[in-house]
Amino acid sequence: MLTLNIEYEVLPDRLVTIKLPETVCLGRHELVIVLEENAAGKNATDTNAKMLMQFAGTVTAFNGIDGVEYQKKVRSEWN
Repeated sequence: MLTLNIEYEVLPDRLVTIKLPETVCLGRHELVIVLEENAAGKNATDTNAKMLMQFAGTVTAFNGIDGVEYQKKVRSEWN
């Protein structure tokens, strides 16, 4: 497996071109691209939390359950 760490400024067209080293064999490969959101000035945790919180309270089946008490009960079964 070859790992390339490349810093790249994303332009408005969001097009990224990568020239691979000559040591990469021709043929089919799996490329994995990981974008660190914090590097772009965003806090990924806050963004995901806001997205998830839109569902808070929407599952009515859990309205009568105390979440903390449920966790305590489940954890007590581990001992």
